[in-house]
Amino acid sequence: MAFTEGNFENVVMEYLQELDYTYIHGSQLTKEDKEVLLFDRLEDSLMCINPSVQLSAIKEAIRKIRHFETNDVFTNNKLFHKYLVEGVEVSDFVDSEVVYHTIKLIDFDSPSNNDWLVVNQLEVTEDGTKKRPDVFVYVNGIPLVVMELKSTSREEVTIEDAYNQLMNYKEVHIPSLFYYNAFLVISDGVSTKAGTITASYDRFMSWKKIEAEDEVSNVDTMNLDTLMYGMFDKERFLSIIKDFILFTNKAKIMAQYHQYYGMTKAIASCIHAVKNDGRAGVVWHTQGSGKSFSMTFLAGNLVKSKALNNPTILVITDRNDLDGQLFATFCSAQDFLRQEPVQMESRSEVKEFLGGRKTGGVVFSTIQKFVEETGLLSDRQNIIVLVDEAHRTQYGIEGKFDLESGEMKYGYAKYLRESLPNATYIAFTGTPIETTDKSTYGVFGDLIDVYDMTQAVEDGATVKIYYESRLARVKLDEHKLEEIDKEYWHMQVHEGVEDYVVNESQKQLSRMEQIICDHDRIHAVVADMIEHYEERENLVAGKAMVVAYSRKAAYAMYQEMIAQRPEWMNKVKMVMTSNNSDPEEMAKLIGNKATQKQYEQEFRDIHSEFKIVIVVDMWLTGFDVPSLDTMYIDKPMKAHNLMQAIARVNRVYPGKTGGLVVDYIGIKKELFDALKTYTNRDQDKVQENEEAKNIALNLMETLRDVFYYFDYTDFFGDSDKKRYDLIRNGAEYIQATEGRKNTFMTQTKKLKDIFKICASLLTKMEKDEVSFFVAVRSFIMKTTKQGVPDLKEVNSRISKMLEEAILEDEVLVLTEAGSKESFDLLTEENIRKLHALPQKNIAANILMRVMKDKVNAIKKVNLVKSREFSEKLQKIIDKYNNRNDEEDVFKVLEELLKFKEALMDAIQEGTQMELSYEEKAFFDVLTADPDVIKQMDSEILIKIAKELTKTIKENMTHAWYEKAQAQAKMRREIKRLLKKYDYPPNKSDKAIEDVLEQAKLQCTNHR
Repeated sequence: MAFTEGNFENVVMEYLQELDYTYIHGSQLTKEDKEVLLFDRLEDSLMCINPSVQLSAIKEAIRKIRHFETNDVFTNNKLFHKYLVEGVEVSDFVDSEVVYHTIKLIDFDSPSNNDWLVVNQLEVTEDGTKKRPDVFVYVNGIPLVVMELKSTSREEVTIEDAYNQLMNYKEVHIPSLFYYNAFLVISDGVSTKAGTITASYDRFMSWKKIEAEDEVSNVDTMNLDTLMYGMFDKERFLSIIKDFILFTNKAKIMAQYHQYYGMTKAIASCIHAVKNDGRAGVVWHTQGSGKSFSMTFLAGNLVKSKALNNPTILVITDRNDLDGQLFATFCSAQDFLRQEPVQMESRSEVKEFLGGRKTGGVVFSTIQKFVEETGLLSDRQNIIVLVDEAHRTQYGIEGKFDLESGEMKYGYAKYLRESLPNATYIAFTGTPIETTDKSTYGVFGDLIDVYDMTQAVEDGATVKIYYESRLARVKLDEHKLEEIDKEYWHMQVHEGVEDYVVNESQKQLSRMEQIICDHDRIHAVVADMIEHYEERENLVAGKAMVVAYSRKAAYAMYQEMIAQRPEWMNKVKMVMTSNNSDPEEMAKLIGNKATQKQYEQEFRDIHSEFKIVIVVDMWLTGFDVPSLDTMYIDKPMKAHNLMQAIARVNRVYPGKTGGLVVDYIGIKKELFDALKTYTNRDQDKVQENEEAKNIALNLMETLRDVFYYFDYTDFFGDSDKKRYDLIRNGAEYIQATEGRKNTFMTQTKKLKDIFKICASLLTKMEKDEVSFFVAVRSFIMKTTKQGVPDLKEVNSRISKMLEEAILEDEVLVLTEAGSKESFDLLTEENIRKLHALPQKNIAANILMRVMKDKVNAIKKVNLVKSREFSEKLQKIIDKYNNRNDEEDVFKVLEELLKFKEALMDAIQEGTQMELSYEEKAFFDVLTADPDVIKQMDSEILIKIAKELTKTIKENMTHAWYEKAQAQAKMRREIKRLLKKYDYPPNKSDKAIEDVLEQAKLQCTNHR
């Protein structure tokens, strides 16, 4: 029996009824034919919410929201949202006087005081066209949400079809329905997403958790649960609409789940900090994940917070970003902020602004204004300072002694704090603050919320970044560096030149710049960039950024690029600040601030001729161009500066599968060092492009095997007729069997995606071969149904659902099952279900994953057992990976069940010996070597394990495992104890180190 869209609608109805929404089928609903508002419910609700207002005023408010002056959906939606959040201003005539009322359309303070209704299959008529969207959510008779659902069991329809259908309704068939829309929901059962009326398909996002403290769910098939319970909880639903939707001039922006929960926490933290020590905390949301809008949502909510009584918001940015995206984002959201943000060019302006008012205002300034003692700017308490990109280099409080001047130098934070002593401070960063940087947390307070690079990629909020080194092609001439050093040495030794003269010379001449700007090197770098760029130019939108070493290097690169490609005059431009010492021709090219603004608009426009920008510092932070997909780096960078720069290419854009960083200067070590400051799981999110090339070559080898009996060598000849025949005949050959077609369609899909990243590394012959495979794929797509997912793709998505279906009524998240203390998943009943499952591979994969998680979890308490069982499990996994038939899978299943029993027994061993977890872990370390068991009595070893546990607890100091001295003391205590019980001296050194390692693990995992 098929699971139809009708069945799926019923599922959604059940979710909403569970959340206490009333359900009525569209056919049973009383509604005027050409209206989308439910007037009876609307009038009754408004009377209930506005009890002191006469019916005539209520009717006037309804008239205002029913009749708009335009037919433009966006304009009307923006006006209606204002009505929804702020109320409808109406005038009424009472006792010969005009009385003004603000009619509330929703009671935001008491969710239960509103009328909540869900309707399906409701017919909407407009201009003679009748349409029936799947699901409406009405609040007080207003259709605030429209959902379009697609059948879970029909593989030819996708969630994107649902999006397209809603856009057709909005643009063509029933636009008036969308005047009232808060947000839209699309789902195919596997994937569920929400977005606004202006959002592109790429910007419809999943809502991945329900409560703020929940772990994020990255299982696609759970997205329906998390979105329904997360967004449609009545209180949260109203909060999203009232506090987390804003309009810019062109778009309606709704917070994504990480922005909603993160900024909700940040608001609470600011309110608490105002009443306490003024340190609200640090928000780390990775580059490209909407940090500018997060800060705007925070500022707008602080402005209207009743607890804060209209505070002044001071936004502190870096000088380079002053005219950048953050201020532009705030300016575009003036309605949401309820005022126009202003920029301050000097400290005196900031002082005048703050001194001239007691409340309100959103003002931008730069951190450089606080580079020295400023004096008191304001001692008001209702000032909240939002600091963008807070890092130790800028915000240290502690002083440092300057050897040259003999003075103490302080970080900006000290002067900022002194000038605004009673303000509240909250910091935002897109790159993590190093774990060693205690001063930043000292200035701003604890970490409030984290949204890391991994999660952003997982959510589709950003794309992966790939790395490719081209250094080998245009190496810096190390010999020249050596020659320069020798020449300086020669002058000092043979010509009597003093040291300080050489030092000054080195500063002024900047040896590095001389080498980097060497004409031969610039020629080689630019020639290689052009070759690389031309390979990729048509893959996405052809937008690339070149990061030059210096102004001089940038200009030299520009000149060389135009010399090699004279027709690129309009294609390549330099963007940097103007400088009086620039040569006249260079100054003309750079222009003034107005020129830079114009360049910004042109570079963002995908249709403009301007495709390649050469920069030094500008545009490396706070500048978003989603279509930018390649960055050529010829400038040493490190730490957060490097991470901010490369994040320019991680923005989401249709058809963009990744951003590419091309290295000409040797930043690989700095890049991977910088990644170490990210969460551990982020470290593989920048992938080397050589890896992408290897993946592509492996895919091509698979496709050659598919074409083993089909000769396509003539495709590389000159005859277009033969090439066409080969494409057509190749498509026929591929479709001869379903298995062959499925393999081909899957592998070519992967090849197309990876080819965009590594095209420049492939030979001409390899690229031509890719063209043949892609042409055959395209031919098949055009002669069948366009846009249908490959069977393999669908199977992989559905297999996740199958995993959940195995457990039927068991409410368990499989990805968490392995980390739980008990084997919840592996009850006898569930094992029976796994055994009975026809899909033995899925059963084996579930068991392997759970076992792997469990073994990893055991590592936290028992290093030796974890090592032992890791090796055993790896052998079973290897056996599974080398399987030949179904019989092998059965054997692996049996071995996994035996493995589970052995693991359970090992966990229980300690209990039988009357040892705690910690004691058993130390016992296992001491007895890991079989010779020890032969030489010593087990009772003595048990005694040592118990005493070790006690000794280690007694000698623990705060973070001892990070301090060499504390570790040395711990090592001495362990050695003393082993010696006391005559532990074999030749085994002692290894035992001491392993005991120490086990002690560290237990400490770090029980923090």
